[in-house]
Amino acid sequence: MQHKHIPTTQYCPDQAARPALEGLYAGLPMAVVLARPDGRVVYANAEFFHLTECTASDLELMRFQDVMSMFCLNLCKDLDEMLAEAPAWFDVDKPIAMSSGALAWVRVRADRVELPGAGGCLRLLVDDVTRYKVAMEGLLNRKNLYQSIVETRPDLICCFLPNWSLTYANTAASRFFGRERGELIGESILQFLPADVREQFGQTVSTITPDTPIAEFEARHADPDRQDADNPAPLWLRWIVQGFFYKTGHIKDFQATAMDVTDLKASESSVMHADRLVSLGTLVSEVAHEISNPNNFIMLNAPLVMDLWRAVAPGIEAIARDDPDASAGGIPLADVTRHVPQLLQGIVEGSERIRDFVRELKNFARQDAESGYEMLSINDVVQTAVLLMSKTIGMHTSRFAVRYGAGLPLVRGRRHRLEQIVVNLVQNACHALTGPEQALEIETVHHEASGCVHIVVRDQGVGIRPEDLPRVTEPYYSTKRDQGGTGLGLSISLSIAREHGGRLLMESAPGAGTRATVALPVALQ
Repeated sequence: MQHKHIPTTQYCPDQAARPALEGLYAGLPMAVVLARPDGRVVYANAEFFHLTECTASDLELMRFQDVMSMFCLNLCKDLDEMLAEAPAWFDVDKPIAMSSGALAWVRVRADRVELPGAGGCLRLLVDDVTRYKVAMEGLLNRKNLYQSIVETRPDLICCFLPNWSLTYANTAASRFFGRERGELIGESILQFLPADVREQFGQTVSTITPDTPIAEFEARHADPDRQDADNPAPLWLRWIVQGFFYKTGHIKDFQATAMDVTDLKASESSVMHADRLVSLGTLVSEVAHEISNPNNFIMLNAPLVMDLWRAVAPGIEAIARDDPDASAGGIPLADVTRHVPQLLQGIVEGSERIRDFVRELKNFARQDAESGYEMLSINDVVQTAVLLMSKTIGMHTSRFAVRYGAGLPLVRGRRHRLEQIVVNLVQNACHALTGPEQALEIETVHHEASGCVHIVVRDQGVGIRPEDLPRVTEPYYSTKRDQGGTGLGLSISLSIAREHGGRLLMESAPGAGTRATVALPVALQ
């Protein structure tokens, strides 16, 4: 704090009382004026002369009421009544002129005191509150500016305490929650959210720390402006929650902003489905070539072989009865007649399982935007995705490993959506490898500190340049145009992760490979 120059002049005609009065009031940072009960001024400290244009000569001619009138005429009119009440501070509604010519805002207090060497006195205290006044006006102006901005925005904006109690809600928030603003203040924000959104909201807030003060997720709501009992209109909101912390690291409060991304979700949904069809086309073409055609021969020929066996089986059984020691290929004919039908039936059943696998793969392309959430094991999701990508993985690396975390908690999500994330990440990793000796690893772990289950995909490929890394999740931004990349895989994966209240983190460096981490919140039990 910058110390101001205070004149050393003090006023005290009574030299006998001067030492005692100076000892009490000379060093105070506020103006002090003392007067006898008859109103004659007997003391004024240096701060009084700094704070006012008054001089010692002026005080010799002034009474206590005159001094009071310098600050507020209304106060001196009711001086006796004011002195009879309990001492209190009064804010002066106009600034006063200081000795320097500047203006100052003050507050005053008048009371009666008993002082050593001076007896009973009237006392006036004048406190310079200019800095406080300016600071408060600045805060008020910033508050008004903040409210003028947020009140005109269409986005839902509200503030709440760590116990979820709302402290502010803009007009859009009041309309969305269906309550007047005064009815919202003090109420829990969670009670105004649907159960599934409430769960995501709580999980998102729980991840906020001083190091990561902002978190976000996307959720589907019913549009309050377009309610239809038979066909409620969907409303997608992107919630962005920011925490504000004290210097000690303790949370102070939160601000939540919800932006309408319904149109964006509709566009993303179309793009996502198109990308999934592109990915599926690649997979299905490989499966059709490598599995479907050979399997068709099996399914056609296995029944013919079974018919042939039925035709020759009676003769072989007769030979086995006539000659118990007869054998074929070192196997007794009695065992042949017993096991060959089982082996042929196993071939038929195996080919049917392959046919079912191809059918399930085709189901992967179906639009599942309206499918419901379910409790999922992340290990099962990864296992299915690895099965779908096994051929691609084998073509690109001989060093593939999967480490499934033990005892992982369940997550709540859409199976095909989450499988697509893993498929996209594995496909990207395979394309980044330049030789089969480079490794590709997948790992699932439970990160207890953040309350999330992580899917980590690591490769030893070419890596990503620092200038490209921040943009790899942007739609249509691709570093593999020469390989047919569409620039949609990571963008879609990020969107799906957000849809599940999660995150997609990319870490990479040229020549050092890439690490992609999908963090999904643990389902609340």
